[in-house]
Amino acid sequence: MRVDNKPSDPRALRDIANSAEVQDVARKLAKDIQRDARRLAPVRSGNLRRHIVVEETTDLETGIEGFVVGWDDSAFYGPFLEFGGEGRAPQPHLVPAALKHGALGSGDSR
Repeated sequence: MRVDNKPSDPRALRDIANSAEVQDVARKLAKDIQRDARRLAPVRSGNLRRHIVVEETTDLETGIEGFVVGWDDSAFYGPFLEFGGEGRAPQPHLVPAALKHGALGSGDSR
């Protein structure tokens, strides 16, 4: 792959981010976060753990492809457990798993 030497070239950045090598690393990282989030998730019936998923995503503005880890529709209550709610203490599992693997807190990006 030939890339323009300018790191600010959006096409070059997109091509690098979408390369097979980078996507393989990103997929593995997302799977690692999923595994740890499932391990940390509170268990009552096991539904929450089963429905922490990895989904492919594409930023429509930049065309950069990636992965997100979160709860599917069957675990719609995941955010209430993660962050707490009225009269309920938080039971974080997804955020600690992401932080363990290098995510920055408070929605910051690198």
